[in-house]
Amino acid sequence: MAYTSASRAIKAAAESDAPEVEAAISLRYLAWTLVRQGRPEDAERVATQAAAAIEPRMLDRDPMRAGVFGNLLFNAATAALRTGSTGRAEDLLAAAHAAAIRSRGDTATEAAIFGPRVAALQNVELAARAGDPEQALRLAAAVPDTTGDVPAFWEAGHRLFLAAAAADLRHDRDALGWLAEARDLAPDWVRYQPLGKTTMRRLVDRATRRRGPDFAALAAHYGVVE
Repeated sequence: MAYTSASRAIKAAAESDAPEVEAAISLRYLAWTLVRQGRPEDAERVATQAAAAIEPRMLDRDPMRAGVFGNLLFNAATAALRTGSTGRAEDLLAAAHAAAIRSRGDTATEAAIFGPRVAALQNVELAARAGDPEQALRLAAAVPDTTGDVPAFWEAGHRLFLAAAAADLRHDRDALGWLAEARDLAPDWVRYQPLGKTTMRRLVDRATRRRGPDFAALAAHYGVVE
């Protein structure tokens, strides 16, 4: 259904008032769908070609254009990582980060979620997904505060990656703190995130004694215990 919707959106974009931008938005969703269909090579090709077509000029301050460009590169980086091309994923995120710096602030719209903090969060996620928890936590320490709007579920997702990285390093107290922050930021959303449940399960299995009501409540929220 997602693939069909993205394909129809691409056709409809040609009839819109801003066909170039609308086509790029549609292709971003197509790339997202291709990644989840297990077609990362196709996803990277679609995303990078669409990004090249809409890349903002050096002095272009249009936040929508920059946001769509950056989100396409986010999708391309995710796809590259799925094929084991960590270096290429890092290069794609570096290009997105440069555009984010020029955008001067974080924005969240139907078209894109983008900005300096958002780009930095993506770098943390890349390191975590690449199996480098120490680098993920180092990068997290340098993430700038937002100067605009970052959705709560993005912030919660960031905390889940930090929790997983901390758990990998057996920093269980820190991991619990990040899981609690993620729950507080987006309580309903985190219930459905496998990363949160997997990380909480690891902490429960490693617990050598009863950890008290707060620990139990957190484990229950993530669906690890009843």
